[in-house]
Amino acid sequence: MPPRDSTFSPGYDATVRGLRELHRLTVAGRLDSPEADAIRDVTDAPWEALTEVEKKRIAGLSEDLYSMTDPPREPIEEVEDRFLDVIAEILYPSRGHAPDGLLEQLRRWKDELDPALLSYLRGQIWLRTGDLATAALFFKHAFELRPGNKEYFIWYQVTRKAESRERVAALP
Repeated sequence: MPPRDSTFSPGYDATVRGLRELHRLTVAGRLDSPEADAIRDVTDAPWEALTEVEKKRIAGLSEDLYSMTDPPREPIEEVEDRFLDVIAEILYPSRGHAPDGLLEQLRRWKDELDPALLSYLRGQIWLRTGDLATAALFFKHAFELRPGNKEYFIWYQVTRKAESRERVAALP
């Protein structure tokens, strides 16, 4: 697995964890619960200490996570040629494109790409940043949309297990 992106602050990590938890509660229909309020309270202080770059990445992640709760769209079977260079760069990085730029490009194309492919590509980008838990969320979503796709399933399983091992290794 790639190393964790160390350019971000501990407050960034805490805020992203809180955002993932709020997403989980949203999916469960509990965004207005006391648990959600407690998460918001805990992430307020770290949010204020973030840099503008960190805030922008988290705002984009928020948009991407909440798009997964939108009503399902019809699958798009064909990938237009104009998308192929960016998809190739996501899957086989060679030019050193920054993850944030690639994620922004996917946001611009979100209505033109198959929703499962979109989540899979987002997962690949988050995997490159070393954020296994976020990558796993996107791989899981891709697999839920396309349960017959073994690649989506394998990437979900791999990131989920690696993220669990990371969590255990971080315990005192």
